Amino acid sequence: MRHFTRSALAIAALLFTASAADAAAVGANQSRGTTDLSWWTRTPIVGPKSDKLGGSTLQVQVSANLDPLKDPNKPMLAVDMKNVVVEAVWNDAKTIELSVVDNKALDGIFKVEHTLAPHVTLFLDILGYKLTYDYPATTLINYVPGSAWNYVGTGSTTFEPWAFKTYAIVNVKGPKLADAQLFSLPLSTLTGGSLPLEGNLALNATTSPTFNYSTTEVVLAGGDPITKSNPTWSIPTTDADFLDIQAQVKGTITYSGSLFARPTVTITKIDGITIPGGLTFEIGAAGVELPYASGATPIDVVFPGATFHIPLPNVKAAKTLDLGSVVIGEDVTKQGKIENTGELDAALALKSSDPQFKVSPSKSMKPKTNLDLDVTFTPSKEGPQTAEITVTSNDPNEPVQIIKVSGVGTKPATKPAPPSTEPTDTGDDDGTAIGPRDTSGCGCRTAPASSGYAAFGVAGIALAAVLRRRRR
Repeated sequence: MRHFTRSALAIAALLFTASAADAAAVGANQSRGTTDLSWWTRTPIVGPKSDKLGGSTLQVQVSANLDPLKDPNKPMLAVDMKNVVVEAVWNDAKTIELSVVDNKALDGIFKVEHTLAPHVTLFLDILGYKLTYDYPATTLINYVPGSAWNYVGTGSTTFEPWAFKTYAIVNVKGPKLADAQLFSLPLSTLTGGSLPLEGNLALNATTSPTFNYSTTEVVLAGGDPITKSNPTWSIPTTDADFLDIQAQVKGTITYSGSLFARPTVTITKIDGITIPGGLTFEIGAAGVELPYASGATPIDVVFPGATFHIPLPNVKAAKTLDLGSVVIGEDVTKQGKIENTGELDAALALKSSDPQFKVSPSKSMKPKTNLDLDVTFTPSKEGPQTAEITVTSNDPNEPVQIIKVSGVGTKPATKPAPPSTEPTDTGDDDGTAIGPRDTSGCGCRTAPASSGYAAFGVAGIALAAVLRRRRR
């Protein structure tokens, strides 16, 4: 398969055949399939770690990961894309171009919801004691039952799927540092009483990170990835009522921010001796800033495999139609069968190669319907007549189909002369037929029209009658 770019498609558009152009004129050669995509993770984001803070007597090293909330049903990062669209376009009988389409509706949701999970290490060099105590979040959380460090950072945004052209950006606004105490616990609780010091350890920390999501590639039908630079993928056309396109969608999440931290250590006793007023080591009174970012290792987003169901028109036209014998100048109409087995409306343009066979110039068909196409045969000459009805449609793999029509033109039958309506005389008293009876009222008789021999016969009869009277 060949991967087409937009420019290649533009050039190909200039090379469409006339038949394809006819199909485009009667209906858009495109269809769309939609589905929902959802991805989430509870994997923590490792935050920055400070250097050793404080003087030589007491030093503290702090860090805080971005962790999911204690509720296991709440993801830390989630990307939901509703009604994402894959579009199929076909302009010849060979290929279907697939591409992703931003539907302009803000149906995508990018959500971040996290807490801060601290890690604190104490370094003590006092009264000859050189001690190190390490308190990771898993240890600290045991001393704060039911708490998620009293810290919840949330943020969300809507965006246009697919987020190919623009990022989906979420800024998670954290609380002020003074209001963001993650914990405050007695040192004896943390050390189990082994530390020769008594006092308190507290940590305030906050962050307001920015997260960016973007779709990086979409693999359709197992082809090459669709990306910003390669926006389409071509597959062969098939005789099908629909396409079920398998899709694998990937994206990335990048992030950046600063962790503001202020550890505080208060010592009230040393070797059992109470220190009036206590000793407080507030490391970084205004808070230390620790920047962090995903850098060259963004979070990979791999959505579960999805299927895009794309309806297609699928036109099946009859191959032949015989209209029988028809008298020249008269007409007869018969139906040719056309079926749309597909799941998308079919648009038809119809054209006859001979004006003796007439059809409607266009028709439309709903999915899963049949059409009785009227073909009218009006012969203008005698003998067998044939023609082709060209059916041009938005069917992807058979945009042009031919119905061969035939019929026979016959001459009108010869009509016999109409019979005479004039009354005739049956004959004289002796039964001799004389001719038509005079109807004028004069009592005369008219000799019937005859040949020359008949005329001589009539004259002889008249002469004989005269001689007979003289003898008497």
